[in-house]
Amino acid sequence: MTSPIDNGLTVRAVGPATAAGRISLAELARIASNLQATLERIALSVAGGRAKAGRRPQEIAEAVRLEFTGFREGSAVLELVPARPESHAGVATDPAENLLFESFTVLVEGIKDIQRYRQHPQGEIGQHFNRTVLNGLVSLCGGIGKNNLNYIEFSTGEMVHFTLNSETQRNLRSIRRSTVEHDTIITGRLHMGDFDPMTLRCRIDTNLGSIWCDFDIELKDAVFEHMDQLVAARGTAELDADGVNVRVLHITEISVVDTARSKSLDELAREQGVSPLADVQQLRGEPIEDFDVFMQAIRVARGDG
Repeated sequence: MTSPIDNGLTVRAVGPATAAGRISLAELARIASNLQATLERIALSVAGGRAKAGRRPQEIAEAVRLEFTGFREGSAVLELVPARPESHAGVATDPAENLLFESFTVLVEGIKDIQRYRQHPQGEIGQHFNRTVLNGLVSLCGGIGKNNLNYIEFSTGEMVHFTLNSETQRNLRSIRRSTVEHDTIITGRLHMGDFDPMTLRCRIDTNLGSIWCDFDIELKDAVFEHMDQLVAARGTAELDADGVNVRVLHITEISVVDTARSKSLDELAREQGVSPLADVQQLRGEPIEDFDVFMQAIRVARGDG
């Protein structure tokens, strides 16, 4: 007995970035690596919940490993298949025992719950969708934006398992904000931008320390334009164990903070009615009455006499 994914998985990316039937290596790596990482994280959770002793983490990762077999035009179509049975011996092909089938099924059902989230915000997403899984899915959707990708479709033959689009992206952010993280605004100097599509990170230096941040491709231009400026960044924050300090901020909005501008010397002179000297004799100033008396008082104070 075989499961649908045993027949392979087709990933189709559609959008301006794939209009010529091509896709950048960075975007290809983002999709492939985050899909694989998400399956492994779900598999670890699924295997950990079984009553009997499970496999070691390395065996679990091997059990859900996908392999790249080809690339087709038509937007950008990636062909994936499960790793060959001989590469991880002992993995059953029965869906009831197949960890890849079980993990992929959990992923498909979880994506459906995420896509229904706006209509049913109180609904559960699933016990296996912990913070790391949600973060991985957000990263998988990170290339979705008006100038890059419109959606990413995952299918086998004529069966479409799920499609990730801008609505899925928004729902993921909402779920992450409402469950495992905190809506936060930080203010500081924006530094250290990494605009590689695989990472999209920056650092904001605040009075209390430096905070690493990540952002979606939609904010790439804004982050670049605000580099080395004082900014206010809003997003969902992952906190340290103390529950206070921000470990990483997932930016959803960023803007420049208006600061007081120093006035030039010419502006200050005009405000105070000061004009340039016409004659060096003006530096002599006005005569001081009783100047000799004043100097005598100074000498007495010094003990001169």
